Amino acid sequence: MDRPDDGLLRIGVFSTLSRISVRMLRHYQEHGLLAPVVVEPFSGYRYYAPAQLDEARRVVLLRDAGFSIEATARLLDVAGDPSRVEAAIAARRLELQADRDQVDARFLALDRVGPALEEMVSMTEDIEVRTTHLPETTLATLRRRLPTYADEGVLWQEIMLLVGRSGAPFAPGGAAGATFYDEGFRESDVDVEVWVEVDGPFDPLAPLGCRVQPARDVVTATLLGGYEQMTGVMGALGAYVAEHGLTTGEMFNIYRVGPAQDPDPSAWVTEVCLAVVPS
Repeated sequence: MDRPDDGLLRIGVFSTLSRISVRMLRHYQEHGLLAPVVVEPFSGYRYYAPAQLDEARRVVLLRDAGFSIEATARLLDVAGDPSRVEAAIAARRLELQADRDQVDARFLALDRVGPALEEMVSMTEDIEVRTTHLPETTLATLRRRLPTYADEGVLWQEIMLLVGRSGAPFAPGGAAGATFYDEGFRESDVDVEVWVEVDGPFDPLAPLGCRVQPARDVVTATLLGGYEQMTGVMGALGAYVAEHGLTTGEMFNIYRVGPAQDPDPSAWVTEVCLAVVPS
């Protein structure tokens, strides 16, 4: 029952009115949220003030928006500061957008599961792998650590501006590509360099670089279409490297036709390469 003598509400009634379970009310109390105004020392009964229902409403609102208990406590502490509230909302919006992007990517991957599992022929069977020799080239380069491989496009936007400002002459029919320097695949904090072939050395405008790439042998396979097919190319490269007993270095892509030339992924042509380390 309520405690009408002092105007407080027992935890069960407060739970009903606040739409927060008794279990969660106890959990919140452990983290400094919605602490009862009275806890009887012998019975352990918890009592809340009716005015705390307003705080409970705010807690539920923040909970439904996906704020953690810690973030909720911090936000309630600064509720009177509009700039800090808006900053917290903006940060949460970015987190939710990232979650949405991840879910969308998983839906796309899910759409490919059935056909991939039903396909009896090896994905690598129709992919040609060969060893070839690449001549010496001069490159305009931009290298940085990125959050993920999917953020490579940020480097492309920047390098094209820097090449133009540096006055670097593009090589006629020259290649463009990206080199991945980490040893092994990484989920985050990836070391990526994008580059374009230029017609001779130039004075680069930082952070743009200019270097001569020596001639080298590479193992390469051509990916026709979107990058979701990359797994098959990787499998074919792996089989070839193992069969020929090769030692390889960094992986790099040469983009013969990419998003800059054609927005349709089915038209993309990517040469996936592994540098061959001389034995």
